[in-house]
Amino acid sequence: MKLAIEFSLKEPEFPLDFRRTMLSFLKKCLTDANQGKFMDKYYGSGQEKDFTFSVFFVRPGFQKDRILLKQASGKMLFSCAEKFTGFLFFSAFLEQQKKPFPLEHGNYLTVQSVRKVMEPETRESRVMIKMLSPLCVREHTREGNRDQYYTYEDAGFEEKAEYVIRHKLIRAGFSEELSGTVHIAPVNCKRTVVEFYNRKIPCSLGYFLLEGDRAVLNHLLKAGICSRCSAGFGMPELK
Repeated sequence: MKLAIEFSLKEPEFPLDFRRTMLSFLKKCLTDANQGKFMDKYYGSGQEKDFTFSVFFVRPGFQKDRILLKQASGKMLFSCAEKFTGFLFFSAFLEQQKKPFPLEHGNYLTVQSVRKVMEPETRESRVMIKMLSPLCVREHTREGNRDQYYTYEDAGFEEKAEYVIRHKLIRAGFSEELSGTVHIAPVNCKRTVVEFYNRKIPCSLGYFLLEGDRAVLNHLLKAGICSRCSAGFGMPELK
């Protein structure tokens, strides 16, 4: 399911680390919905999440500590692979309509509308995608609790990205055989650096060629691709 959430702002600005802000908003939605009974399902320790999101503003101007906007409004696209998750968040977003959500500097966000949008599927085993939010490829090392990030420019990018995708698919219930059919290749990309929880994370934007079993591809189109999808990374658009 894919949802479009339109929101207004008291002031035409937004925190620079806007994914962190939207994560807080998602948690607020779940806390208020159904007396918070599903909060642990998604944000309990070690819980897998099958959703992704992307945030859009009109002509944003990125400053040192905030984003200045031409309009006091924005939009979030939310996408998930599981129907229960979709209906739960759809209801949770609707419940937040007209309720101010506090932001920095006395600003606040208010949901104005929530609607389902068309969710294209592919019948092909090879598709072109455009990243609506940055593609994050993270390699985590338990020893020392270290993270290394790869962009399309780095040697070994495709191997690392496919490793992350395969393991994500296996955790989602796909067989190793089907998960192993996925291949990704950059086509027309650029490197970007994202502010996230006081860290600078190198990521990739642009167009990628994605190959694999059709069921696997359609799952990725809904749930997101590679790392940190539920934190606002890896949302693809079928081209």
